[in-house]
Amino acid sequence: MSRMGLMFGSGLNESGEAGEACVVKGGAVHTSRSQRTTQHAHYAWKVHVGLDAPVWVKQRDSGGYGEARVLVIPPNVQHATGAHGWSAAVFLEPGSRATPWRETGAAYSVGGPQAERLVGLLHEAMRSSRVDVGCFIDQVARLTFAAPTPSASLDARVTTALAAIRTDVDVDLRGLAESLGLSLDRLTHLVSEQTGMPLRRHTLWQRVLHVLDAGVRPAGLAAAAVGAGFSDHAHMTRSFRRFLGRAPSEFRAPPRVIEPWSS
Repeated sequence: MSRMGLMFGSGLNESGEAGEACVVKGGAVHTSRSQRTTQHAHYAWKVHVGLDAPVWVKQRDSGGYGEARVLVIPPNVQHATGAHGWSAAVFLEPGSRATPWRETGAAYSVGGPQAERLVGLLHEAMRSSRVDVGCFIDQVARLTFAAPTPSASLDARVTTALAAIRTDVDVDLRGLAESLGLSLDRLTHLVSEQTGMPLRRHTLWQRVLHVLDAGVRPAGLAAAAVGAGFSDHAHMTRSFRRFLGRAPSEFRAPPRVIEPWSS
């Protein structure tokens, strides 16, 4: 699914209300200017990097608010985020690209040389005429989790189930469970217990990523909803707000003509 040569920051409108999103195996990246989300949570680590100003996070459960040039939000943490300038939100699938499987706790900031390297990496990407998005996300993961806390691996059946959903968002969940020697109820319990998110919500998350990967275009949102397996446009919009804190219309497909970014 990797889009090679995507230019971060190009094609944004002047207010920064729409940003570009790109999905690759094991992660995704969204770039925008002065973006702000509502409360949401997703099954992914989020590394939020401010290019020219701090980014901020407000967590619902703790009520805590923090600002920094680099923030890390663990999976399944309810939060709202925003930026005072250009930023990139990098989503990393737990257990892939050197990320921990799961970590309970609050969002935290990254500072010092580690933050400087992450901001520098974003500067370089934004000023390049072409960017290998998969390579960029790999670099973000390595810099963020240079010494990750050891975490237990998932049950092999859970890993297989999640991989099947990533491959086919319309996979028959009951048939999938039976192929793993489990009832659907048992598989659902295992997935929820080990990942912190119900099985069917994993399917919705993958449908959202499918829409982003296909390229969000305002004129084609209804078709995008059907193509990703949502029941209708409203269902897709609710899912986007649940996982990303923004409506699908607030994301923009990458432009065909790519120009270098400049401040």
